[in-house]
Parts: sequence; structure tokens; C-alpha cells
Amino acid sequence: MDKNTLDSDVRTIIDGASARLLAPRPGECLVCYVFRQLGEFGCNGTHRFAAGYRDRTAPRATALLERLGSMGACCCDCEMFLNAFTLAHKPWITSMPFGELIGTRFDRDEAVDLRGAFGIDEPPSSTVYLCCRLVRRGSTQPCGNWSRIRRR
Repeated sequence: MDKNTLDSDVRTIIDGASARLLAPRPGECLVCYVFRQLGEFGCNGTHRFAAGYRDRTAPRATALLERLGSMGACCCDCEMFLNAFTLAHKPWITSMPFGELIGTRFDRDEAVDLRGAFGIDEPPSSTVYLCCRLVRRGSTQPCGNWSRIRRR
């Protein structure tokens, strides 16, 4: 195997893995996606995750970054959680990874707190997963896990 073929194969594997890591999950809302990505990769002072979500999921939402800026998230992704959104009173929290929840059926019209649904009194101190309440494809609105921080 020559060096060029090996380099090409390695690049293909890395590109595929990074695409899977950065891809929004089916039905995942913008705010849950950015929250998940910031937890994994941190903030770099830009709207890289919000813009990436828009480009992959809602390309027609051309004014998304301006709208986030008007909410107080003018400079970067982490400002969404400092100035624009906060966790709702009862978010869906579980100790189970999101991937294991994909096959679980929930009635979206019910206000289901996953702590009760899975018999978890308090989330474990080690790892807590936020489960998105899901939105329609193409939407940049937050799911029911988030409430807006009203600015004066």
C-alpha cells in the first residue's frame, strides 16, 4: 500500500467520523444541538455550531444569526446560554445516552419528565444527558426544554 492511498484512507475515515459527530440528530432543536456541541468541543468565540446547524438542517433560515444577536447572542454560541435561553423548569433529563432513546416512544404532547419515566429520582452526578423534545425539520426554534431569557 503506498503512502498516498494510506493518507487518502485515513482522511476519509477522519472526515466521516467528524461528520457523524457534528451532525444534528433527527429532530434535534437548534438549542439542544448547540448545547451538546459546546459540551463536547467548547466555544471558539464564533457561531460555528449555530451556523453549522442552520446549514445542515434549516438552510432557508438566513436571518438566524441576526435573530440570535437580537436576543443577546451576538458574538458566539455560548452567549445563547448566557443571554438568550435557559433550561425550562422540567427539562427531559436521563442517565441514558441519546442514542439509546431513539427507539423509545414518547407522546410529545405530554409533559414527560424523563427522570420519572425511567425511575430516576435525581440525575446521577457523573453523566446527565439532556434529551431534546424534538422539532420539525427545518425549524430553528427551541424545543420545550428551553425558555427564553427576557431582556429589558
